[in-house]
Amino acid sequence: MVTGALALLGVVAAVGAAGAGGSVTGVHVAQSSARALYNVPPMLGKHVVHLGLGRLKDVTQVNSTNWSGYVDSADTFKAVAGSWTEPTVDCSSSGGGGGLLGLTGSGGTYSSFWVGLDGYNSNSVEQTGTAADCLGTGQPSYYAWYEMYPAGEQSLSTSQYPVSPGDHLTGIVTSSSANAFTLILTDGTMPNPKWQFSIDLSGSNLARSSAEWVAEAPSSCALVFCNGLPLANFGTVSFTGSTALDTASKWATISGFTDAEVTMQSNGTVKAQPGPLNNSGNGFSVTFDHS
Repeated sequence: MVTGALALLGVVAAVGAAGAGGSVTGVHVAQSSARALYNVPPMLGKHVVHLGLGRLKDVTQVNSTNWSGYVDSADTFKAVAGSWTEPTVDCSSSGGGGGLLGLTGSGGTYSSFWVGLDGYNSNSVEQTGTAADCLGTGQPSYYAWYEMYPAGEQSLSTSQYPVSPGDHLTGIVTSSSANAFTLILTDGTMPNPKWQFSIDLSGSNLARSSAEWVAEAPSSCALVFCNGLPLANFGTVSFTGSTALDTASKWATISGFTDAEVTMQSNGTVKAQPGPLNNSGNGFSVTFDHS
């Protein structure tokens, strides 16, 4: 069962009644002003992997232009969980370009950290995480979000769900079927977290063909056009307690399934590099290299 598996992480209390099939009340979701980059805010955070040339399916190492971290695949997954510490973003040399059609302004850089299902070898995603951005003014911006693409990323209210550097986040995505998902994000440790967000969402025969723990350079989309945003200098982000559950009730760490180490690389330049898995196979760090 999903709840029993999550108990291994010590986060079963965080799931509570919001486990698969549970109900959620009092959820407050708002678009963060940090991502209102146009007069009409675009859909941001299309968190589907963009794989580089020469990628071989299910090998140990792959390249992506926008992801860095670890992916489990070659299975059908029912749940994924993991924790990370929100890094401090360095905005002192935030560069960035004009972005899509020059509409994203100048000087902004962006980074996201999340756990989720799908997006590696499917066009859907079910994810929750946080962001650490540098606005065009050189000011840092931190906030939480979730996404079930093709719907756009939904930023959480920064007053109700504030995120600060050093916060310990735990993300959980569970499914009772290919059509029903629960996304949970907790800031802090149980039994007294800083806050907890949970939402039930529905899809349509979603693949659940991969589980991921990722640091990302998100994308900006306007109408049908999308392009990657410059990566913010987040230094190093560390993931711990990274585990997944497949539909055959196998619960394991990253290394317990067919896994791939994903390096963010564009035009021969490494942008973010994951370190090796720890001895338990459930933790690693990603280090920023280049915007």
